[in-house]
Amino acid sequence: MTIAIPGITERRQSPRYEIDLPADIVLDDGNPLPVSTRNISSAGLQIICDSWVTDQIEPRGIQNHAVTHIQLKVIIELPVEGKVEKLNVNSRILSLQRLSQDKFTLNLVFINFENNSDAALHKFLEQCQQNKTVIKAYA
Repeated sequence: MTIAIPGITERRQSPRYEIDLPADIVLDDGNPLPVSTRNISSAGLQIICDSWVTDQIEPRGIQNHAVTHIQLKVIIELPVEGKVEKLNVNSRILSLQRLSQDKFTLNLVFINFENNSDAALHKFLEQCQQNKTVIKAYA
């Protein structure tokens, strides 16, 4: 259910869809770090991770230092048309929020796709659109 708020408009340029899929983020050293996805759009992704992962991303403290310059590779197996297709995308941290003492959300913006995985994302988002799982966010 979406509640319309008078005078407030959607700022996003593409719809965001709620998902709950495991993913790996890969830092420069090549080691994968397990995270969970929260939502996705054609422009970006929101992940949930614990403080161990954030310490790997920024050892000096993710809330105490600028992180918007940090780039992460994200790998997700997307269920597309009865099979699994990999999304390999390089992204940048746009923002973060602390959910609890040990949980964070990271908002990532896509920079570029590897191995034509943008086609897999496009097909996956079409499925989401058909299922009408769009998340409305207001300013």
